[in-house]
Amino acid sequence: MKLIYKNTFYKFLIYSLLLISLNACSGRISNHGVLNIEKKITTIIERKLEKAEVEALLGPPSTVSAFEFNKWYYINNTMKHLAFFKPEIINHKIYEIIFNAENQAVEINTYDEKDLNKITYNKDYTETRGNKKSLLNNILKKAGSRSLSK
Repeated sequence: MKLIYKNTFYKFLIYSLLLISLNACSGRISNHGVLNIEKKITTIIERKLEKAEVEALLGPPSTVSAFEFNKWYYINNTMKHLAFFKPEIINHKIYEIIFNAENQAVEINTYDEKDLNKITYNKDYTETRGNKKSLLNNILKKAGSRSLSK
């Protein structure tokens, strides 16, 4: 009878540890950016809010257009973190708010992860100064290696 009791106890212990370890791998969801922006964004155009009112409602923009100061961008991400793996982007939205000359919101464009593929990046690169070896440095390095090899 004691042997049966021990086997069931060990089975219960193993199953409970397995269940706890599987539950620990469920991951966590994290939100970045303005929370509940979908609910707030519709009121901006309806009320024709000004820049200061939009900033009071949503907070400062994530970024402002470098060439057109009347375009504000709010970026919102939802990411899933699972153990030690690379975080996975579940939801990625960018809200572009365009203001007119009187600083009133006139248009809102929404972009998601499908629209990110339309962005083209410049393939050129700028060389960092200071990484090239000078002529004197090359001569001294070769002279030093010759004297050590002999």
